[in-house]
Order: sequence, then structure tokens, then C-alpha cells
Amino acid sequence: MRCIPGIGVVALLGLSFNSSALATIKDEFQRAQACDYYNAEYVSDVGVYKDSKVRFCISADQQELIYVMAMGTSWVVPFNRQYRSKGILSLNTLEENRLVLYQKEDGVVTRKVLGRQRGS
Repeated sequence: MRCIPGIGVVALLGLSFNSSALATIKDEFQRAQACDYYNAEYVSDVGVYKDSKVRFCISADQQELIYVMAMGTSWVVPFNRQYRSKGILSLNTLEENRLVLYQKEDGVVTRKVLGRQRGS
């Protein structure tokens, strides 16, 4: 009987962590939806995406890079800071008017120009 209040506290903590995670996903979704394909500041470079038309926006706080496809699908990744996805270390950054992706896999770093600023 003594451990029942402890279980309740642990369950409440679990719920609070869960609800904050859902809020983050919802916020990310809303930010991704804010990037309009036709008004995106950066367009994909030739040959980067063979079958898909992708454009990019950088969030107002410059913390996130938003990918948006012509069909409306969009997703958010960190901007100007390293992140790991599927075992690959990545960094999205700006160099002059170019949007550049650096990736490190198995000790090898690659550089790919994702896109260029419109009108440049």
C-alpha cells in the first residue's frame, strides 16, 4: 500500500513529459506549414532532388530549416547547429546566397549545396 502514491507520482510525471513532447511536435508541424512552396526564400539546386521539387525557408529565429515540397508536404530540421539522424551527423548552414548541407558518415564529411536564394 505504501508504493501506490509513488506510482501515482511517476504516472503523472510520465503524462507531463508526454504532453510536452506532443506540444513540440504540434509546434514543429505549424512552423512547417508556415513555409509556402511558392513564396519560399530558397529553391533547390539543380540535381539535388531528381524527382521532387523542394524549396526551403529558414525560421524567423534562424533555429530551423523548413523543407517544403510542391505537393505541400513539409518537415523541419535544425539550422546552424549539428544534429544526428539515422546515424549521420548533419549541419545546415548558409554560405553567401547558398544553403549548404554538411554530413559526416563513417568519418567522411560531404558538402552538398541544397539550394540558392531566389533572385541570386
